[in-house]
Amino acid sequence: MRIVPECISCIIDDIVEALDLLEAPRKDVDAIMTEVMTYLASHYADNEPASYYITEMHRIVKRHLNLDMPFSTLREICLLSCKEIARDVAAEAAGLSGLEKMRFLIQWAIAANTLDFRAAGAGYGIATDRIQKMLSERFDAGLDVDHCDVIFQRLTNAKRVVYLPDNVGELPFDKLLIGEIGSYGPTFTVPFRGGPITSDVVMADATAVALREVADEIILSGPDTLGVSFKEMTDECKDALARADVIIGKGQANFYVLSEFGKNFPNAAIISLFVTKCKCVSRQFGHEGKVNIAALLKDVGGPVTTGEAPV
Repeated sequence: MRIVPECISCIIDDIVEALDLLEAPRKDVDAIMTEVMTYLASHYADNEPASYYITEMHRIVKRHLNLDMPFSTLREICLLSCKEIARDVAAEAAGLSGLEKMRFLIQWAIAANTLDFRAAGAGYGIATDRIQKMLSERFDAGLDVDHCDVIFQRLTNAKRVVYLPDNVGELPFDKLLIGEIGSYGPTFTVPFRGGPITSDVVMADATAVALREVADEIILSGPDTLGVSFKEMTDECKDALARADVIIGKGQANFYVLSEFGKNFPNAAIISLFVTKCKCVSRQFGHEGKVNIAALLKDVGGPVTTGEAPV
């Protein structure tokens, strides 16, 4: 999905909220907002995926404020809280098997996707003492797009899976899902960002959740991009995607790029797992409001679609 007019107000609101949390001095706020709006005006017609623009906006913030790891405290709290919640989820999942267990873990992995710090997600002012309640409510909402039957078939017959993670708080739940899929035999490659951008995962987060316990390869996807970027992706990540027979993209940013460039991988089934953050994306799936998506976005040899899942 490429940028649409509605993205502009969302991007600007996001930067304003981020600057408020970071308590940026007014002179820096003015300089940042000037550069943000100049960039959008100059590059809107490039018609790139929305995540590419959001990435550039947050790079402007980091550069002006000389920040190495923005929102570090919030990132740490989310990860620690979710590691505790995931332990309870793992205990409950232990009593399940087959498709029922896979759907259960997919649903929790999606529920955790609500922890995007951006204004369109949980927000930078996320009430960290309510994380358990927030995730439980999102889990209890169920799946608005539920292709789990066919997703289960593709995953249990896969040989090489690439799992594109999204936000730091999701990782403990991603680990549970990767471990369950891996029990059916496929190898797993998990690409991580080379630098921080809002709440997106970085290499240090993989270590924090001991992801190597379930992943065969942990590689670099590229620099500090929101989701993966097909403009800035490493050769190693490109190669992993080209060899995969299943690609799982977590989060709306990865949906943006996979819905546009998924056709580049004709031999892969592509799965999107996320909570929608805006009406434009929800409507692509025939829904309104924030909805939970477990979609087979593209089957092997087929087109990218947000319609009904193949049988």
